[in-house]
Amino acid sequence: MKIVISPSKTQNPNKSSYLNNKEVIYIKEHKRILSLLNKLSKEDLKKVMKIKNSLLDITYDNINNYSKLGTFQAFESFNGLVYKGLEKQLYKSEEYNYIESHIIILDALYGILEAGTLIKPYRLDMKMKIGVNLYKHWNIDSYFKDELVINLASNEFSKMLTLKNLVNIKFLQYKNNSYINQATYSKQARGLFLNYLILNQMTNINNMLQFSEQGYSYNTELSDEFNIIFSRTI
Repeated sequence: MKIVISPSKTQNPNKSSYLNNKEVIYIKEHKRILSLLNKLSKEDLKKVMKIKNSLLDITYDNINNYSKLGTFQAFESFNGLVYKGLEKQLYKSEEYNYIESHIIILDALYGILEAGTLIKPYRLDMKMKIGVNLYKHWNIDSYFKDELVINLASNEFSKMLTLKNLVNIKFLQYKNNSYINQATYSKQARGLFLNYLILNQMTNINNMLQFSEQGYSYNTELSDEFNIIFSRTI
């Protein structure tokens, strides 16, 4: 079983002694994207990435000095909303063994990131027009072979996959007599759910249905074989 999650735009370079350092898997495809980014002027980046000022300067410098940048572990360094839900202070060797065995980060620059994959500071998402369609560029289904894949990634990144054995986990809010998907709440819930899986070393879908943090519960009416829905009333 694998659990796929998204990266985050924000990163705090870090490493854990519990994780093994890993090399980039799709190095050829990765280098092609880097070469395309290197062709973009600062003004191009401003338009493509919709950034400016110091963030633009840093992003441009990182691209043009990529070979000189230090490396850090992927799982330890992303720090967006999903990752803020992880109680890493509780994780020891057992939890990190689970993370290494099961968690995969889908990524626009690297394709597939294992927990300990060494990456460098960057900014790129799947929708940015850099001279190639990133969804067509990345052909990563074969990485998962015939494994069951639990999808905790956003729609933007999960569309990188065309797997048959993909089970989507979704979190909905019940408000004004209807179920709605609110992005911020969904990201927070994905982090809580991932933390729940890690702390409990879960590999059985039926056990995952017991998740009940922050008012969420398994919604039998909305769920099916390929979509597990948790909902709460707000």
